[in-house]
Amino acid sequence: METSAEVSGMLSGVNVYLLLGTITAAFYFTYTKLTSQDNWGKYGVKQGTMGFVSLKDGFTKLLDQLGDTFGLCRGKMLLVTRDLGLLREVLVKDFNNFVDREIVFNTHSIIVKGLFFLQGQDWKRIRQIMSPSFSTGKLKHMSKTIEERAIKLTQVLEDYARQGKLLPVKDIAGQYTSEIIARTAFGFNTNCLGGQDDEFTFYSKNMIKNRGKIMSKVLILFFRFPAFHGFCVKTLGLKFMDGFREDSDIYFKSILKGSIEERTERERRKEKVPQDFLQSLIHAKAAGDRGEVLENTDDIDDEMSRNSVGFDKQPKTMSNEELMGQSVLVILAGFETTATTLQMCLYLLAKHPEIQEKMCEEIENVVHGETPTYEELHKLTYIEQVINETLRFYPPVPIISRRAAETRTYGNITIPKGAGVMIPSFAVLTDPKHYPDPEKFDPDRFTEENKAKRDPMAFMPFGYGPRICIGMRLAYLELKMALATLLRKVRVELNEETEPKKGVDVAIKAIGILKPEKPILLAVRLRSE
Repeated sequence: METSAEVSGMLSGVNVYLLLGTITAAFYFTYTKLTSQDNWGKYGVKQGTMGFVSLKDGFTKLLDQLGDTFGLCRGKMLLVTRDLGLLREVLVKDFNNFVDREIVFNTHSIIVKGLFFLQGQDWKRIRQIMSPSFSTGKLKHMSKTIEERAIKLTQVLEDYARQGKLLPVKDIAGQYTSEIIARTAFGFNTNCLGGQDDEFTFYSKNMIKNRGKIMSKVLILFFRFPAFHGFCVKTLGLKFMDGFREDSDIYFKSILKGSIEERTERERRKEKVPQDFLQSLIHAKAAGDRGEVLENTDDIDDEMSRNSVGFDKQPKTMSNEELMGQSVLVILAGFETTATTLQMCLYLLAKHPEIQEKMCEEIENVVHGETPTYEELHKLTYIEQVINETLRFYPPVPIISRRAAETRTYGNITIPKGAGVMIPSFAVLTDPKHYPDPEKFDPDRFTEENKAKRDPMAFMPFGYGPRICIGMRLAYLELKMALATLLRKVRVELNEETEPKKGVDVAIKAIGILKPEKPILLAVRLRSE
């Protein structure tokens, strides 16, 4: 039974949230009156209005009402579009005018020095420093560790099947991806899969604060006004408004600082050090300190992307804060988005057992050993189709953003200088113009024949153009290895005890990175039964 002190504390918390909501609403009306009264109508764009709802809900409603492109004006000019022709200009052809992302939240975390958040020349410089770490050769080197973790993941699922226990999918998927990042990127020998989270995995899982319903609604208001949110976080020091946990930030900075110092000392003594992601950043920083210039060795970005960005002749330099920022970002991105996709894929396979069996048939036909080789993974085309259809259904990051450096006109539409461009990738991925019957889960949408009929820009779960996710190929490698290994041994199923139950769709939170409202729990059964 709750004590009077606990009840008082809960009520006090609710009152704080209500007060913040009231302050935000008052700020909103004042802000819109005192700032620019520019109107999208004069730029050839229909203008809409959104209430205090999530971006996803608001964008969906206005796309239905106003068409594929519309504008919002809340002091800040925002263009929202899923028109592929316009997106091609913004994301590819005129990329240099839209290098920067639109800032949607503020934090004290060192992660703001990470590639995802960097702008202009800083982004170009760090992108080129990081790209060789995700080359084909480096991925092939990582594949052995990924294979070992996939075998362990399969053994864990077999144990759940033998014990008749429901599988907490995100927790176990998170342990899998966390161990891979810890081992391949930083040389940390974590080993928690199937047991208690170690510190590295715990803080990886808890880097982003888990908000309750009331605070989530308050933050929907604050995220509309990044300047005001930044004032609350950075000027007023309201730590509870920061989306990243301070203890996670402190932990990762501490272990990374210790690892960097140890490796630097070992190199000074001419001792062997791991040749991993962290070491590549240490070498880049040392090269920059010597005044070296970056060479164009990126084998990830295509020729068009490199030419449009102008990567050549960037200074090869990196601050200590930037080194830490890239490391923390890789931990978050490597853990969160891949674990989320694996979770949603297993849920969809449990929901569609006939697709699960078709995947198993392909695995048996292609894989000749206990686990697939690096070369065999690339032959598992149906598994990749299933992953792509999962990403279409549940993109981990449902909204992408850019900001115009200068005014540009494309056809009848003008995007003024400083305007934000919000790209609802979830709406592109469910647009019936590109994907007929979009609510149907159909991996055959991604056969080579069907892909050839569709504009490639219609598939952008990792973004598109030069700022496409740098870790995309690593994510596919982890996902394919996990699925190709575990599906040979177990089936995942829905029943009356699972979450969600058989016949019930999973509910998704409408804020931030994709996340189910309730943790998904699946039944697991041995294939040998």
